[in-house]
Amino acid sequence: MKGHVPTPDALAEKTVQRAFRDDPPAGADHILYPGAGDAPFAAAVERVCDEEGWEYPDGVAVETDPEHLAQARDRGLTHVTFEERDFLADEMLDAGTFDYIVGNPPYVPIEGLSEDEKERYRATFQTAVERFDLYLLFFERALSMLAPTGVLSFVTPEKYEYVDTAAPLRRLLRSGDIRIEEIEHIPEDAFTGLITFPCITTVRRIENPDVPRETHVTLRDGTTHTTTLPVTGDSWASNVRGADLEDMQTGATLGDITERISPGLATGADKVFVLDADDVPDEIDEQWVYPTVSGSQLRDFDGPYTDSVFVCPYTSTGELADEDELDRFYEWLEDHRERLEDRSCVENGKAWYGWHENPPMQDILQPKIVFRDIAKVPQFWAESEGTVVPKHSVYYAVPQDGVPFDELLAHLNSPEARMWMEAHCQKAHNGYYRLQSRVLRDLPVPKEWAETFQATL
Repeated sequence: MKGHVPTPDALAEKTVQRAFRDDPPAGADHILYPGAGDAPFAAAVERVCDEEGWEYPDGVAVETDPEHLAQARDRGLTHVTFEERDFLADEMLDAGTFDYIVGNPPYVPIEGLSEDEKERYRATFQTAVERFDLYLLFFERALSMLAPTGVLSFVTPEKYEYVDTAAPLRRLLRSGDIRIEEIEHIPEDAFTGLITFPCITTVRRIENPDVPRETHVTLRDGTTHTTTLPVTGDSWASNVRGADLEDMQTGATLGDITERISPGLATGADKVFVLDADDVPDEIDEQWVYPTVSGSQLRDFDGPYTDSVFVCPYTSTGELADEDELDRFYEWLEDHRERLEDRSCVENGKAWYGWHENPPMQDILQPKIVFRDIAKVPQFWAESEGTVVPKHSVYYAVPQDGVPFDELLAHLNSPEARMWMEAHCQKAHNGYYRLQSRVLRDLPVPKEWAETFQATL
């Protein structure tokens, strides 16, 4: 199976212990290992059962890679049969149901799938939407094969808790007779050489759908709490991270009071288009020169004003200027033509001196609030002159008319807003957060700001 990542023995044992904790196995029970690899979980089952004096369950392990299967069979495990089968193929539906399903599904983003695979999966799985990852489909198939009162324990990336693509899986995990018993977040470097932000999710099929469905959560810092996860498919981030943010809800959001929340501009050739202000050639008229700032410069200079500039072949309305308009600037660009033609945007039909996207200059050239795309601590700065054109590593928010700029900036930098962002934003490496537009649009703001804006229309 593509996307195979070896599971450390200690992690495999922890996952098995989660599955067996409330219901130790007996010889009549059946256990399934999907995408079994070289059988780290099956080996862990025998070690755990030997230590506890439990009977081995009757096991089936499925794997598509013959080399991994050969390694698994060489372990000499006695409770499991190994089969060369595709867990996501329709034929698996004839395999029956299982009292336990344990594993580490492969992590394969949509870019790693063929067009035939994408088409087949989208026709078969309700979780195969947008830019789906294969582990989401493993979750769905495993749930369909879980016996009454059966337990599923999977190691996966934590991001299924909050990314938009996983909304169908979140709905599935909160529907029918499924109960998410526990989500335990484990160290981000649990897989040697990889940063995956993994978690162990333990799910049970319950007999009485009317019982409370609280979930026990363990965070990476060791703190624990119990929460009830949304049934709607909305992000679980704030619930999982234990943030009590109900008092912030106003009915108005940052998206309601801004013209735009977007990343800055990607040229595909910053070494050509970004210069030190003192190095701009004489042949480039100042009308084509704009101050710019990167995320690292925000950190270094504590604000959006730097000595870096974009030489920008776009007009103030965002249209790519033609040769006559650019005059000697065009001649200067010609000197860099070979480099500029070697960009993906040109291959996709852009003019050889154009950027990846036409810059929305009428929005950008306004007073705005800027912030880094990835931050340890969310922080926001005022670009009140409306002259800076941010680079792609800097996001910007343009307030609507009538929204108090300074008060909005203070709100974004407030402890309450920071807590909301830390509860909702996707995690990045080393405790950083990704401040994505689609998330920040939902940040609560004072209701009167939205009302003020509506009153100006």
